[in-house]
Amino acid sequence: MADILLKRNSTLAATYVPNTFIDEYMTHADGEFVKIYLYLLRCMASPDTLFSISDVADKFEYTEKDVTRALKYWEKMNLLRLEFNSRQELTGICMSDMASRTAPQRCTAADGGYPDTEAPSAADGADLEKPPDRTGRQADGFDTPDEAADQDTVGQSPYTGRPQTAGCTQARRVRLPERTEYSRNQLMQFHEDETVKELLFVSERYLGHPLSNTEIQMILYWLDKLQFSQDLIEYLIEQCVAKNHMSVRYMDKIALSWAEAGIHTLSGAKEASFSHNHTVHAVLKAFGISNRTLAGGELDFVQKWSKEWGFSDEIISLACQKTILRIHQVSFDYAHTILKSWKDQNVRTLNDIHLLDAQYQEAKARKFSSSKTGARTAKGTVAGGFANFSQRTYNYEELERELLSHVR
Repeated sequence: MADILLKRNSTLAATYVPNTFIDEYMTHADGEFVKIYLYLLRCMASPDTLFSISDVADKFEYTEKDVTRALKYWEKMNLLRLEFNSRQELTGICMSDMASRTAPQRCTAADGGYPDTEAPSAADGADLEKPPDRTGRQADGFDTPDEAADQDTVGQSPYTGRPQTAGCTQARRVRLPERTEYSRNQLMQFHEDETVKELLFVSERYLGHPLSNTEIQMILYWLDKLQFSQDLIEYLIEQCVAKNHMSVRYMDKIALSWAEAGIHTLSGAKEASFSHNHTVHAVLKAFGISNRTLAGGELDFVQKWSKEWGFSDEIISLACQKTILRIHQVSFDYAHTILKSWKDQNVRTLNDIHLLDAQYQEAKARKFSSSKTGARTAKGTVAGGFANFSQRTYNYEELERELLSHVR
């Protein structure tokens, strides 16, 4: 085959990619990690480019945990350094000079790297993970996968006969069940189950195309190995499709994160999803809460405001801001009172609130003016006379007759 001559006929701006990266680092890295690193180089070449975990995740249609994994992988390879503040929040990324570096070793789970089975956060939106301490434990208190390998089993799969692993709890991160490809006979056995047939049918309707063998294998893994119920799997697919994430591979990462976080029920998934939605973030920001997440009762308030009463994030945020301005502390009860008042007055937009505020200020001004007039009246005169002592009443006609009788 003849050699191919590469030419360039463009004056467009370019991003410099070191040959060392292409020759020695890129060959061993996951494709997603390479994309994130190249995008970092692009951002470094344009200082005015905004960079955040959420923006990068949206750009590449990854989860925020995918971006996190990529950054921590390249930090492991010493190509960059992540900088954190006192609250363990990512504040900076410093790119390293690879000119003097030797060829890297492939990063694996065994040597302390980040295994391919690591999944995104349970709510697909958690902040960047805290860096591990020197003992190898995660700063958030979770065990590393190797420490969790001694998990108990809870019986056998009804389809493969292999041992099933117990779902992990919120306090402990465990190794996920091994993923193996189902044989033809196992697939036939699955298809004899009415639950499986209905699940695959519903999945095809959501995705809008016949399922490939790879997609079927992933869905069966959720059902068989992760022990997800039919309702939970349908909810997972429905939520991803609603957010325009049509890739079953993306859904698989969310499923792995749920299993890792101990989420195996529909109610648990809904609670995890809602606790990290945009409305909750808006409330946290409006109240100035940055060191914790919302508790159960607080989440109930937010869900009532947004789901039941139908208020937008802007209106809910405004109620929280007014709460801080009036009582100078966080109070969900006080914000609830404000929002209930707006609901009773059929408020639907910010303009409605501005109109109510204007009417309130006008009524307040009238009341103040009236009170000032009343105060002047109490100290001053009334109807041409003084009112700072008890007034006497006289019958002037009677006095006149009495006076005339004395004159006569």
